[in-house]
Amino acid sequence: MKLQLAIATLLIGAGTLCAEDAAALYKTKCFGCHGATGAGKPALAGSNLLTPEAKKLTDAEMKAAIAEGGKKAKAAHAFAKKGVTAAQVDSLLAYVRGLQKK
Repeated sequence: MKLQLAIATLLIGAGTLCAEDAAALYKTKCFGCHGATGAGKPALAGSNLLTPEAKKLTDAEMKAAIAEGGKKAKAAHAFAKKGVTAAQVDSLLAYVRGLQKK
């Protein structure tokens, strides 16, 4: 029983670390254009993650936008070329979806 409790505690803690890692990654890689809330910068077209259009993107489309730059394929936005892993893309997707729900 104690072993099961210890394992459950570790798994819960790992989930928290992943959320913190996603927030740190967003701050490092995304904050400059998308801002703290995801509302973006008016001067940067397409930087607002809270628009109805952005919210309608499927998870696959959003992952493509994060990893490859999406439809616009901006080099500065293509994180896959900068060593961001698929797991980090998944974490960023979850983080952005959380911003979109607020």
